[in-house]
This record gives sequence, C-alpha cells and structure tokens, in this order.
Amino acid sequence: MPGLKKILLFAGPCLCFFAGCSFRSLALHSTSEILDAGKAAYYDEADPELAKEAMASQLKLLEVLLKNEPDDKRLNALAAESFGGYSFLFIEDSQPQRAKAFYLRSRDYALKALGPQWLALSQKPLDDFELALATSQKADVPALFWAAFSWAGLINLSRDTPAAVAEMPKAVALMKRSQELDASYDFAGADLFFAVYFASRPKILGGDTAKAEELFAEAQRLTGGQYLMIYLLEAKTLAVAMQDRARFQTLLDKVRDSPAGILPGSRLADETAKLKAEALRGKIDELF
Repeated sequence: MPGLKKILLFAGPCLCFFAGCSFRSLALHSTSEILDAGKAAYYDEADPELAKEAMASQLKLLEVLLKNEPDDKRLNALAAESFGGYSFLFIEDSQPQRAKAFYLRSRDYALKALGPQWLALSQKPLDDFELALATSQKADVPALFWAAFSWAGLINLSRDTPAAVAEMPKAVALMKRSQELDASYDFAGADLFFAVYFASRPKILGGDTAKAEELFAEAQRLTGGQYLMIYLLEAKTLAVAMQDRARFQTLLDKVRDSPAGILPGSRLADETAKLKAEALRGKIDELF
C-alpha cells in the first residue's frame, strides 16, 4: 500500500497537468475554428474602415494563439491570409514600410503552414525549392497562395534591394504550384497574380502585355466578371504599361459603377477596390 500511495501522489499532478494541456489545446483548436469560420464576416463587410479596425485586433489575437501552438497549420494559414490581406487592402499604398513587415510575417506564417521545414527550404537554391514544391497537395493551396502573394508583395516594396528582387523566382514557383492545384482559389488569384506580374515588368525582364491581357481576361472569365479588384489592377498595371489612358479611365469607371459584393465573400475587396480606384483616378496626369 505505501507503494500505491506514492504512485497516486505522483500520478495525480501528472493527470492534472495533462488534462490542463488537453483543455488548453481544445480551447485553442475551438478558437481557431471560430476564427477560420468567421472569415466570411470580414470579407462580406461593406465598410472597409470597420473591417480594417476589426482585422487589426484579430492579427494580434492570432499571434497570441500561435505563441501557444506555433506549429498549428490552421492558425499559421489563417495568420498568413490575415496579414497578407490586411497589407494589400489597407496599408500598402499609404504605409509601405509597415506593409513590408506585415508581408514578411504573412510569408513566414504561410511557409510554416506548409510544414516546419519550409522556412529553411526558402533559403535553398531554386531547384531544391521547386523539387519540394512538387510534393504539395491541393490542401496546401491556401498556404502556397499566401506565401507567394506576400513574398511578391514584399519584393514589390523592396525593389531597391537586389537581394530581395532576386527571390522573385521562388514566389513565382509557389504561385505556379498553387495555380496547378486550384486556379480558382481566391477569385482566380493565381491568374490575377501573373497578369500583374507580366504587366508590371519591363519587357527585358520578362514583361509581356499580351500575356497579361490574356490572364486578366481569364480571371474575369473565372469570376464571371463580377470581381472588381481585377479591373482595378488591370488599370493600375496593364493600362499604365500600355499607356492607354482611355482604357485606364474605362476600367476605373467599371469599378465605380458596378455593384459590390455580387460574389460571396467579395464585398470587402470590391468596396476597397472602389476606394482605391478613385485614389488612382486622381493620379491620371502623373501616369499618362
């Protein structure tokens, strides 16, 4: 009996400890599920300023949760999408330095969502990186997409840094794999990514306005022409690259005059596109 008492004395605290861990993990899992399911409430918000304020709070909440579960794939993927989306929608134009920091966080969270080895893989040569990408599956598409999107966003804001620009082929490889696995993800986001890519680059560095035009048209086809961010980005990149002032104005008019939120989950992006379109319209004499 004395031996049994010793076992019970030792086992009791252990059981409480593991129960506590279990309850904590369950609570974190439940919270991440709620946040993931609640994304629609943000994306269907009609007031961009309200969404901006609400999303700012969620960003820190996600990082608090990740302090407790740093390898949780769902939380890392959600953090990647949240930081990347927040940067693009709300701060890239007005606070580029801050946006760079958020894009970097988004990229790293997305890579962690792909697996614990991916942060190290991102430093490997392109051939090794692409070989590892070949093993990714359709379930990895959100992480692939946001890693590519945010990496490219970071590079775009770091064009005066050759080392950053040199990493663009890896962002492109990530997005190509995302496109192969699910071209429809995030409102034809991969086609839109490559349309902007080909429209924004000089011809000597692979720019191709004809290819960009095809990809913008494909993105419109996949979204039924109802996603207004496509027209904004076409005006901002392709119309400017072609120095087509009339096309620029027509595209911005399309954003202004079209109803927002026709596609489920597009309301916030559409309303933000309208705001960005009017700001861009004010720069027409600088651009043409």
